[in-house]
Amino acid sequence: MKRSPNGLLARLREKGGLRNTVRIVAQFAWVRVFSLLYGAWLRAYGVRLEGRVNFTGTVRILGDPRRISIGAGSWLHRGVTLWTHDYGPGHGRITIGRRVTLLTNVQLNSYDGITVGDETAFGDGCYVQDNDHGTAPGIPVMQQPQVSAPITIGRDVWFGARCVVLKGVTVGDGTIVGAGSVVVKSLPAGQVAVGVPARVVKSRGDGMSRAA
Repeated sequence: MKRSPNGLLARLREKGGLRNTVRIVAQFAWVRVFSLLYGAWLRAYGVRLEGRVNFTGTVRILGDPRRISIGAGSWLHRGVTLWTHDYGPGHGRITIGRRVTLLTNVQLNSYDGITVGDETAFGDGCYVQDNDHGTAPGIPVMQQPQVSAPITIGRDVWFGARCVVLKGVTVGDGTIVGAGSVVVKSLPAGQVAVGVPARVVKSRGDGMSRAA
């Protein structure tokens, strides 16, 4: 079935005109080519890419790249940092599912293990860390023993910009975490949580806020 010229013109107008349409097409073409070349380099470096992964710019890989796995269809934007500590054998592992989105400057810092489910999204500047230091008095912080616990994030979870997720936390499938929240305790599936520390304020779709 042929499209009418008027229909095509209308679609171009919706996209902001011919010039903007060309810009969008060129941008996607650049991302596609860059992703193929950069993905090949990351594979050679040791990162495990499960199929085609999209990159809008370079990312930082710190520690052992062989302990990082990224699922097919995921999008990693410029400035993302994936850090698996190499202080000892086997320390740190990052497993990112399929079609996961990590926007600009998201950081995943693993001494134990961070697992991210399929189709989860992180807003700009989110920080996920499964480790910290002891706090015994009389010992400098950087000489304290490392304390860690794995983080498990379910599928279809949405973190607003600049969320922080700390060690030992599980976030259930389909949960939304509001921008700027700090997650220090596990959150059940299908909830909306906000605040410092993050707490559940309602279930997705029920429209009813919980009491503070």
